[in-house]
Amino acid sequence: MLEASERDIEFKDGKFTVAGTDKSAAWGDVTLNAYVAHKFSGQELEPGLKEGAFYDPVNFTFPAGCHICEVEIDPETGVTQIVNWTAVDDFGTVINPMIVEGQVHGGIAQGVGQALLENAVYDKEGQLVSGSFMDYTMPRAENFPIFKVDMTTTKCPSNPLGIKGCGEAGAIAAPAAVINAVTDAIGSEDIAMPATAQAVWTALQKARPRQAA
Repeated sequence: MLEASERDIEFKDGKFTVAGTDKSAAWGDVTLNAYVAHKFSGQELEPGLKEGAFYDPVNFTFPAGCHICEVEIDPETGVTQIVNWTAVDDFGTVINPMIVEGQVHGGIAQGVGQALLENAVYDKEGQLVSGSFMDYTMPRAENFPIFKVDMTTTKCPSNPLGIKGCGEAGAIAAPAAVINAVTDAIGSEDIAMPATAQAVWTALQKARPRQAA
């Protein structure tokens, strides 16, 4: 491409330049030309620009954390409102805190949906009757408070960067945090996910005679 010996090519700031000249090619140009087969006719080269590497860490990573959910429940309707959420997770070394915090937010939302709203319902013939988003209730912004998210750092000893997984942290912690809050609020553990308004109201009715007694 640059009509120069590879010994004279310098790479800097994303460009390949012939030393001592203004002749250069950007990464995108090199990549495009690398995949144009006819440019290599008569040469012992295969088209393409690929590199592969494999890394096998000595052990798994073990992220940890604590999520606390506070709910308010209307005893007349069974409607559950999440009013506060505090999460502290240990993901080891964090490369991009904004992305990690966003993943925690998304995981919490997914877990709340599992705990309170989402349910695959089938009729007696096995037909899915909650197959649209009108029936399969996904959480929306109004279902959440402002999350208070923080992190602590314990470097993972089994990889050189000290990093741990973070993608599923919110989704794993949220269902347990929500259901613990709900059962604590209604004084009964006789409820399964999803703790819909109907399920919570039913559990309240069952718990009331015991509470009165």
